Amino acid sequence: MNNIKVHRPIEHHFSFEVDENTERKVVFEYKLPTIKKERFGEEAAELVFHITNAPEEMLSEEELEVAKAFRAKGNYSLSTGDVVEVDGEKFLCESFGWKKVDL
Repeated sequence: MNNIKVHRPIEHHFSFEVDENTERKVVFEYKLPTIKKERFGEEAAELVFHITNAPEEMLSEEELEVAKAFRAKGNYSLSTGDVVEVDGEKFLCESFGWKKVDL
């Protein structure tokens, strides 16, 4: 189980803007259950990206539960510029992949 936090830029000017120094706020916190296998760091961040972006019919029951909790807070899909924190490690979602950051 991973402790997950999603940090979203307070102001989002451009959809592909990626600046690790942009001010962010936590918009979602969740204890991510082990789904199929245990994941750490970037691999867990990638799973959160998948869960928040995939059509609901492509998600397992466990993933769907996470997606619904994420959207119940008024969140839309995870996108470029967002940060996924996994057990204290932070990963910035870039146009292609992830960058480990210290915020």
